[in-house]
Amino acid sequence: MFALIDCNNFYASCQRVFDPDLIGKPIVVLSNNDGCVIARSNEAKAVGVPMGAVAYQYQKMFDANNVHVFSSNYALYGDMSSRVMTLLSEFSPDMEIYSIDEAFLKFNGYKYFNLDKIGRAMIEKVTKGTGIPISVGFAPTKALAKVANKVAKKFPERTGSVHIIDDDERRIKALKWLPVGDVWGIGRQHSKRLNDIGVKTAYDFTQVPEVWIKKNLAIVGLRLQKELNGISVLELDDIKPKKNIATTRSFEKNYTKIDDLIERVSTFAVTCAEKLRRQKSSCNSIMIFLHTNGHRTDLAQYSKSIVMKLPYASNSSIDILITPLRAFY
Repeated sequence: MFALIDCNNFYASCQRVFDPDLIGKPIVVLSNNDGCVIARSNEAKAVGVPMGAVAYQYQKMFDANNVHVFSSNYALYGDMSSRVMTLLSEFSPDMEIYSIDEAFLKFNGYKYFNLDKIGRAMIEKVTKGTGIPISVGFAPTKALAKVANKVAKKFPERTGSVHIIDDDERRIKALKWLPVGDVWGIGRQHSKRLNDIGVKTAYDFTQVPEVWIKKNLAIVGLRLQKELNGISVLELDDIKPKKNIATTRSFEKNYTKIDDLIERVSTFAVTCAEKLRRQKSSCNSIMIFLHTNGHRTDLAQYSKSIVMKLPYASNSSIDILITPLRAFY
């Protein structure tokens, strides 16, 4: 049996630890240089603050809704994450730290455990030890544990922030509730392709013929389908490191100033560095590419890419931030 533990609105929760008066109030955390929103509390989501919102464009909205705005503090987040993971490691010797705010635990011989009791003990221990709220999902596979966690987080009043998928009835009910685009490992492009053939939910995905999955989503998609069907094929640390990592976005408006482009590229570079560290990898080159809005046929078009070599392989945010900035000068 696997457990997926996820810290709720982690960056915002870290801010509340040091200022309890913020509990129940909308909070957003901004990216490097305070450019755009990278984290939101539930209260901020409720008043309509979107992820990636450009800070200066939403300032009036922040003021009108008394949204508390913070610059990112990665040293704080890293320290709080370490404390959370240390506490969680006391519940099982088999642990995979999946990201700064998520971890998988494995429980062998789960029939001898009261999983609901263990989940609530985790919540109590982490909350008392760090002040960070968490949600816990239990299931026989890693992918289903992700699904169980989403249910626990979405319906805390029903689940107490702990949800267990331990039979087919619960598995199918959860999969029919979850949109296929929210399934672990299904990206935007795959989600669109699946929607085009009538696959709307995670359950629909489990019913797609294996031949189609293998042809269109390769072996990774096939393994994911097996996981959602309750067949465990992913063990802890069994996700292969990516050989290429990208962070790409369409800008929310046309930029005409070089400083605006530099700010966005800086944010994306730091995000790539975080992804590298999660899989314990380093890189020795970085590609930066920009192109204009192809839909604006009334405007002149431009496209450019450049590859920058690092002096040595690194996953440091500083190294990976500084290198692409040289491309602008």
